[in-house]
Amino acid sequence: MLFQMDPTLWFILWLILATIIVTLVLYIAVLLIVSKTKASDKKFIIILVAFIVVLVIPLVLGVIRTAFGIFDSIPWSDGNYLQLLIPIIGFLIILILVKFLLDVAWDNSVWISLLTLFILFLLYTLIPGLASFLGFEL
Repeated sequence: MLFQMDPTLWFILWLILATIIVTLVLYIAVLLIVSKTKASDKKFIIILVAFIVVLVIPLVLGVIRTAFGIFDSIPWSDGNYLQLLIPIIGFLIILILVKFLLDVAWDNSVWISLLTLFILFLLYTLIPGLASFLGFEL
């Protein structure tokens, strides 16, 4: 009975699970890289950043991928290499979110963002239904 649920309910279940996993990764990363007090002071902001990273960033990157897809039809071009920039743009968005919402130094935010991006790619690889529902391709 459990596996016969509506796809929307599966999506919400995986979204909640992915947000919890990314929240734990962000919390542990801030705890280890920055400080214990910063992690405990910014609990709700960490949850907000995790939700944005799991749900909003793939949507934004899907829109950017669609916009870059316009350049596929250029006749003198060998290929559209702009779409290879999508993970880099995603990393920069995560970096800016971590830097300004969690209020950490740039060097610490780079490491936290790299770890978060790695875990996020792992989640979207292990749960392909979540990424395909959001229209985000790796």
